[in-house]
Order: sequence, then structure tokens, then C-alpha cells
Amino acid sequence: MKNFGLWIFCFMLMEGMILGPADASASVESELETMKAQLQTMQERFDALEKKVSEQQSQITQDTVAKEAYEKRISDLEAQLARRENPVTSQGPARSVNGRWTPEIGAVADIVYKQDSAKVDEEGADRVSLRELELVLGSNIDPYSRLDATISFSDTEDPALEEVYITNFALPWNITTRLGKFKPKVGKALAMHRDSLDTIDEPLVIAKYFGTEGMNKSGADFSKTLNLPWPVTHQAVLGILEGGNGEGGTAFGETRRRPTLYGHLKNYLDLTDTTGIELGLTQMLGSRDEDASFEVHVSGMDATLTHQLNANQNVKWQTEAFHLDRKESLVEVDDGLGGTTLADADDDFWGGLQPAGSSFSSTMVNGIPL
Repeated sequence: MKNFGLWIFCFMLMEGMILGPADASASVESELETMKAQLQTMQERFDALEKKVSEQQSQITQDTVAKEAYEKRISDLEAQLARRENPVTSQGPARSVNGRWTPEIGAVADIVYKQDSAKVDEEGADRVSLRELELVLGSNIDPYSRLDATISFSDTEDPALEEVYITNFALPWNITTRLGKFKPKVGKALAMHRDSLDTIDEPLVIAKYFGTEGMNKSGADFSKTLNLPWPVTHQAVLGILEGGNGEGGTAFGETRRRPTLYGHLKNYLDLTDTTGIELGLTQMLGSRDEDASFEVHVSGMDATLTHQLNANQNVKWQTEAFHLDRKESLVEVDDGLGGTTLADADDDFWGGLQPAGSSFSSTMVNGIPL
């Protein structure tokens, strides 16, 4: 019996020595797998948090850009509203001590270099020239009116009075009117001075139809911003000008007594906080000859897409097109069938459709295009 008990004790001791290390090894492997799974879970949570932080940082950057654009736009609109509501400061119009009128004075220089292979010696070719120096004058007349004038000087042309007009902000229904000699608010390029264009010269279609430097005519126009219950901002302009074209223009006749009527509708929409689009429609009616009919019809469309990069930088794409339908005086002629028909005496039914200008540009900062 003693030997039998000894054998049982030895057997149990050997079983413990065999099974004990196996159970311990299984426990370590289980713990290792558990820790690996927990580490993987922690890594996934870390990656998710890192991605979320990156997205939030990107959103903060976008919101900062949008905030700067909104602050600039609000500042511009407030300044424009202040000029309309109170064009004269509390101190009254600018005057010198002795009572003489002292207007606001500014100057804009347009200096270009032109290199041309033409054999004919043209003014301004193959040299740097002061193409134009504009002297800009302006002053408030009373709390509701303002006078502006632009006089141009050049080293190749005689001095010229480009614009002089009175603007009144006090008409009923918040209508603003201009009276005098000015550039009509038609399309985009035609309403701007050459030094303000995104291109060096006027687009070819403007130079061909309306004049080498556009049109500066005496007349009157009326403009109003339409406050309608949707996000699109509208501005309507109606005007009347004396007849004729600018220098070298061919759209209308040379008779000043036959006026030119025009209208323009501008529509602006903010697509995003930093991107906006503007679409415009234009219609002009004028005369080509001595009769009183409006046989010249000009239709136009313009589009401008602007993206604000930050408070000082933007990218702009702009284009416009015009279509001209011009008829001379009609006369009755034999139609070859025993009757008569109306025909153009000068055989000058024609039209044209061309882009007036398409460009990408940005705001100039410290003289460097960005």
C-alpha cells in the first residue's frame, strides 16, 4: 500500500509538471492577442481623431478666408451706402479758407511700351509712351448731388474732356441719375476707362463698333437697385445719349440730333461665400441716317465669375458679346413679279457676334500681380 501511494504521488507530480507550463503558455498567448486587438482599436481611434482634427483645421482655414471676404464686402457696401445716404460730411463741401471751391483731385497715368513691325511710322510705336494721363476731379455739390470730371492728357493726342457729369441721389424710389457727358453703363468694357480694363487695349469688338476708346457722350441715365425677395441682386439702368459713335466707331451714324437709347440689367448671385457670378443684358437703339427711326439695334450679354482667394486676392473670368442688327432707310423697288417690295437702299443689312473680352486677372498688391 505504501508503494501504491508513492506511485500515485509521483504520477500527480509529473502531471503538474507537464500541464502547468502548457496552461501558462496559453494564458500568455491569449493576453498577447487581447492586447494586440486593444492596440489596433486604439490606433484606429487615433487615426479617426487625427483625420477629424485635420478636417476641422481645413474648415477653420476656409471659414477664415470667408470671414475676411465678408468683412471686406460689408465694409465696401457700408461705404457705398454712406456715400448715397450722406454724400456730404457734417462739415459741408470742401472749401478753402477764402471760400473758393477746392475739389478732390486725383491722377491716373497709363504708360505702355509698344513694339510694332509695321513699316509705317505710327505714333507711340517702338517706344515707351505716356498713352494717357487722366486728371480726375470731384466734389459734393449739396447733400444730394455730386460733380465728377475727367480730363485726359497724352503725348500723342490733344487734351480732351472725357467725362463731366452731375450725380443726384435724391430722386423718388431711391433712383440715382447722372446728367452730363459720361460713359454709358452698357456691358463691361464699354463702361470703363482704358486704364481700368483688364486688357491693355479695348477689345476689338468695342473699338470696331463704338470707338477706339469706347463712347463718351452727353446724355442722362437713371439707375435703381431692385430689392426683390430672393438671393439675386438686380440693378436696372435706362439712359439716353446724343447720337453718333466714339472715334472710329461704325455702329451708329454721325448725326448727333438722333439720340441713342440704352438699357442694362445687371444680375449678381453669391454661389458660395467666396465665389460670385454676374450676368448682364444690354439693349441699345439708335439711328444710322437722317430719318427719325431707330434702325440700329444692339443686343449684348456679359458674364463675370469672381473667386475670392483672400481679402486681397481674387481670380476673375469675364466675357461679353454683342449682336448688331442695322437697317438703312428702306425704299420701294420692283420685285420682278409686277409688284414692289421694300429693299435696303445701301444693301447694308448686317449683324455681328463677337466676344468683347475674356481674361483671368487678380487684384494688384504692391504692384505685383498675384
